[in-house]
Amino acid sequence: MTSRSRWPALIAALLLTLVVISRPIGHAAAAQPSLNPNPNVAATALKYEGSYQGECWGFVKRVVREATGEQMSFDYRQAFFDGGAIEVSLADAQVGDVIQFTDDSNTAAWADYPGLHTAIILTRTSENVFTVIDSNSEFDGIVRIREGFAPISQAAMKGLSFHIYRFPGGGTAATAPAAPTVSAPGFGQQQPATVATPNDCLNLRDIADTSGTIIACMPDGTTLALTGDQAQGSGRTWASVVTPYGAGWVAADYLIPVAPASADEPASQSDPR
Repeated sequence: MTSRSRWPALIAALLLTLVVISRPIGHAAAAQPSLNPNPNVAATALKYEGSYQGECWGFVKRVVREATGEQMSFDYRQAFFDGGAIEVSLADAQVGDVIQFTDDSNTAAWADYPGLHTAIILTRTSENVFTVIDSNSEFDGIVRIREGFAPISQAAMKGLSFHIYRFPGGGTAATAPAAPTVSAPGFGQQQPATVATPNDCLNLRDIADTSGTIIACMPDGTTLALTGDQAQGSGRTWASVVTPYGAGWVAADYLIPVAPASADEPASQSDPR
């Protein structure tokens, strides 16, 4: 016999099931997705590194809402489509995309089994391996950056599937924000430059060293401004920059300076490869 105290939970579960069933099922993306990568999702997640944010699912939903304004629902698959995402392939996965491990036969909001997990991509480190940021990876509710995240093998170990979702609001190199004009003491004349990290992103740090806090991971083609200051740290040269994500330091090897066009000469339209 069911106790009276369990009725509210059972009723809520039944209502949720009816809502999910009544929604149209989302469709996986074609080979060429219609939405651009959204680095704002990754940049927002990075703000919480080292803090307590609880379970991975709630953390990602909170990040998506803050970064895009979209509200995900409850099901571990349908929630992404309800939040405006599309599904992309592993080969197309980029910064800001979300990796979800699930048992596709059990994605309801109350699902609970080993391996169920949600993570946000920061960079691609090899063909099928990523650096991600997620919460609760060590069952303590803390947000961490993790390297060597391999969806194929890690999902297979738990007998699960994985899906990669992309939310609206991203940009590409062709539509990257213009270099910001900032008048700050000591910055002097700023020169525009672009990030050169094909299929990857470049860490913007608070100090000129790999030990510095990551402010954002800027996608390939992002336009920024060089302040003219440089420093040495962790065996490499760092450039002081002002970016759409804030001011900080980046590895100078991954920047392409953009020469300003003269007054009587149009800007070059050539590919800066």
